Amino acid sequence: MESSLQLNATPDVPKATRLSLHLLVKRHLPPEAESWDQEKILQSLSRISHLRLDRENIRDIDSLELLGDSVTNVYLQQNIIERIENFECLKNLQFLTLAGNRIRKVENLSNSKLLFLDLSNNKIEEFDIDEFPQSLIILNLKYNPCTKGGDYRGRIIQDLPCLRQLDEEEITREEKLEAGFAVSSESSEEEELYGSPEDALTKSADSIQMMACQVLQRSQDRIESDMVEHKKRASELEDLRVNHDKVQIPSTKLPH
Repeated sequence: MESSLQLNATPDVPKATRLSLHLLVKRHLPPEAESWDQEKILQSLSRISHLRLDRENIRDIDSLELLGDSVTNVYLQQNIIERIENFECLKNLQFLTLAGNRIRKVENLSNSKLLFLDLSNNKIEEFDIDEFPQSLIILNLKYNPCTKGGDYRGRIIQDLPCLRQLDEEEITREEKLEAGFAVSSESSEEEELYGSPEDALTKSADSIQMMACQVLQRSQDRIESDMVEHKKRASELEDLRVNHDKVQIPSTKLPH
């Protein structure tokens, strides 16, 4: 009996998974795709622009070569990923979220065209600034140990000239000046910080920022939903306990 209770007390730990063809098909193609031939499956996958594989207990990033150049956005938040790898085959990737994983090192992204990168809630203690793509407009490293270092914010702003937002906070004109950027007083503030309206990165910034807000909002909604469910279950358990106590009323002692 005791061993049975101990087994029941041990929570089920989901098995780590790979980012595989099976998972791609499961999340992005209709149920009938299971009966399709491989050529039709690959053709359909090649048309995907937004890859959504959050909360799948993924540990290893693989099989991205099965996707085409249409992929611009990848959502891999809330998995158990330990390494940033294999994104080089996504030539037009602009939006990447790896929040809530187990990543310890920023790597294999320096040659990408990323505009948005979310690495919040990981385990990054140090980073090489050269590993971040120079094209970044929005970067989020919140809740990583590296953010506690001296002049962390200034260091990043200085070396990523296109950056407009860091850790969900807009980069100010003063921060740009402190980082050594030439800011003309004759130009509008928008052009001072981010170049002319013709700049391709600036044109993309608003849409990227909107997507970032949507990701954060969905994450907050999920947290609130989980909290409501938790409170509901706790209330049900408390009702069961109270009812159990009522049933087991202490018996009076019988006379000898």
